[in-house]
Amino acid sequence: MVLKVEPVVECVEAVRSLASEPGHLVMLTPHGRKLEQSVVEELATKKRLILLCGRYEGFDERVRQILTPDEISIGDYILGGGEVAAMVIVDAVARLVPGVLGDEESNRQDSFSGQRRLLEFSQYTRPREYRGLSVPDVLISGNHRQIADWRDRESALKTQQQRADLWANKQTRSQDINNETKGT
Repeated sequence: MVLKVEPVVECVEAVRSLASEPGHLVMLTPHGRKLEQSVVEELATKKRLILLCGRYEGFDERVRQILTPDEISIGDYILGGGEVAAMVIVDAVARLVPGVLGDEESNRQDSFSGQRRLLEFSQYTRPREYRGLSVPDVLISGNHRQIADWRDRESALKTQQQRADLWANKQTRSQDINNETKGT
């Protein structure tokens, strides 16, 4: 099943005409650039998003040619349609809208966010000890500098151990930045 060109193009044009801001059109497709936090941050700067979801085989190629959407893929796997992918984008972008989370600082500490782009450090709750496993002493020490240092080390270690791809990208970016600042 392929979605026909006429109803899709005419629908998007009608939706765009409903507001003074036509909106940034995003087509959810495996052909698109991969959704990463940097893409989410980019989308969050748009005043209006219009998400175009395919079903089964997707769209008539002329939809792409006429509307020239920003094509985005949420990953390398198959879904029955773009609706779930659209929900992923809505959830990820909404977190970056001021006031949605209540504490703007929490976004900067999440995995993949900010300049560091590392996995987030381990989180703990009460009780202090459970089945022989304890909350690290530093976290209950009250020393905010030591806690921050522990979180930084924990993020780096987790990323190295669990997502070597992210760690390698971070190292490459760090080298690029160092080369740029040295003028090489």
